Amino acid sequence: MFSSTVQWQQEQSILEFLAALSYRSGNLNTYLHEIVCGVSRILKSDWSIVTVCHDNRGKVVASNLDLGNDDNGFSLHETLVDQVTRTRKYFVIEDARLHISSLKPPEGYLCYLGIPLETLNGECKGTICSFFHQPRSFTVEVIKIVNIFAKLAATAIDNYQLYQQQQQFNQLLEVEVQTRTKNLQALQAQLLAMNNQLELRIQQRTIELQRANEQLQAEIRERQQVEKALRQSEARFKTLVDNAGDAFLLIDPVDNRIVDVNRRACEYLGYSHEELVSLSIHKIDIKLTAKQLAEFRYQLVTGVPSQLESVYQRKDGSTFPIEANICLFESGEQQRELALVRDISDRQQAEQAQARLAEIGELAAMIVHEVRNPLTTVLLGLTSFKNMELPEPSQRRLALALEEAERLKNLLNEILLYTKRPILHSSKLEVNHLIAEILEQIRYIPFATNRRFEFVSSFPSFWILGDRDKLKQVFINLLKNACEAVNDGEVITWRVSPDKTQNQVCISIHNGGEPIPPHILTKLGTPFFTTKPSGNGLGLAIVKQIVEAHQGKLTILSTPEEGTTANILLPLV
Repeated sequence: MFSSTVQWQQEQSILEFLAALSYRSGNLNTYLHEIVCGVSRILKSDWSIVTVCHDNRGKVVASNLDLGNDDNGFSLHETLVDQVTRTRKYFVIEDARLHISSLKPPEGYLCYLGIPLETLNGECKGTICSFFHQPRSFTVEVIKIVNIFAKLAATAIDNYQLYQQQQQFNQLLEVEVQTRTKNLQALQAQLLAMNNQLELRIQQRTIELQRANEQLQAEIRERQQVEKALRQSEARFKTLVDNAGDAFLLIDPVDNRIVDVNRRACEYLGYSHEELVSLSIHKIDIKLTAKQLAEFRYQLVTGVPSQLESVYQRKDGSTFPIEANICLFESGEQQRELALVRDISDRQQAEQAQARLAEIGELAAMIVHEVRNPLTTVLLGLTSFKNMELPEPSQRRLALALEEAERLKNLLNEILLYTKRPILHSSKLEVNHLIAEILEQIRYIPFATNRRFEFVSSFPSFWILGDRDKLKQVFINLLKNACEAVNDGEVITWRVSPDKTQNQVCISIHNGGEPIPPHILTKLGTPFFTTKPSGNGLGLAIVKQIVEAHQGKLTILSTPEEGTTANILLPLV
């Protein structure tokens, strides 16, 4: 409220100062400068200017920044000013980095707002332009206010030009008077009439300016009233907005009737909004008894934290488990119950699956420990035979036995690694530097021989919190898979870019080899699933486990047109 009042007072003082200026006294530049400064203060812009356009040329006539003495003007061709004056509509670039058009703000600015200087007669005199170093968006109310300033500037320029025309005409009349003395009285009468007409037009424009000033004040008052109404509305619905995670139900505790719901509640239960607001809570909650509800409400009234798990029934008869957080909600003079509801089907399934995996992991760890000791004894025995002189067939059998025993040992180690939850030793890492370090190291690994690597990063730096060694293990495993999928000389592309919607960084490794069939793609990352003759199916499973331990996500996409891409999303710090 205070900030809105201060802004209104600032705008009022600007308008009073502008109304006091006179175009006839040569104050047009001062007038336009005050307009552009007023617009700059309202928008909080980094630079605002007024341009006047004639034929195919534009000229800056007022600026809130000092531009020096360059009065040569500029060509309108394919400029932002040309866009605004040609369309006679305001033009906005909220973020030049995301703007695909060739029209861009000057270097160093990312945001632009341009308003045409259109007179009441429909003539476009030029533009008011504002530039911003940072991206931003504009409300309809703000654009309306700037448009009023644009009309003030257009009217001032038009009046000033009319005055200049009058001055030129007066000079012509004076020359005509000197050369035609016989028609002096007639010319003086004509000049007086034209002066009166021009004065009348100036008076009319002054009245129009005053009306525009009054209109601006009325719109400011209207905006204040709207803001007051919005604040009152926010006070009524703030609790709903702040606490609604997935769905909310507003319940009348007197008759247990559902008073209001949001869209997600309708999606959860399969009812329309009109159908839900006519139902009792007992119609959808099939687990909570009347006695349990009474006890729960007693806890709610006494201030005990109120959370419950129950079962909801959809319109088609199917059920799903839910978790509800309930609080009291004042709606006018009535007290309601606000239930914030979340479907926990996936969570329960994940908990059950996690419990099963934990049991399997314990069993696998026990088996691995039991097998490793005798396997070590077997390896020692087989190794001792290498020092003996054996026939050729026996040597081949011995080499095969050693190879298979070593493979079994590696498999047991990977099974044991997979059954243990990764323990992270995290530190702050710069992603571009980490990738450059890995690329330098893998050039000496056999699988990378005769492969070309390209690294592309969207920004100079991305910082994450992670375990350097385990992330290296992840990237080297994915790079090895990519190298094995392509022929010698082909390119492996490593790309880093931001995922702005999630405040994450996306790290992708792409190869153009044969696409992975869809029925295989869905199984990648499943323990012991492999397409390699000598593989064990735990490599990608361990990679996925490490990525998820970093609060990240691994996805693999593969199509005949694009090739195969492994994407890793990790949170930024």
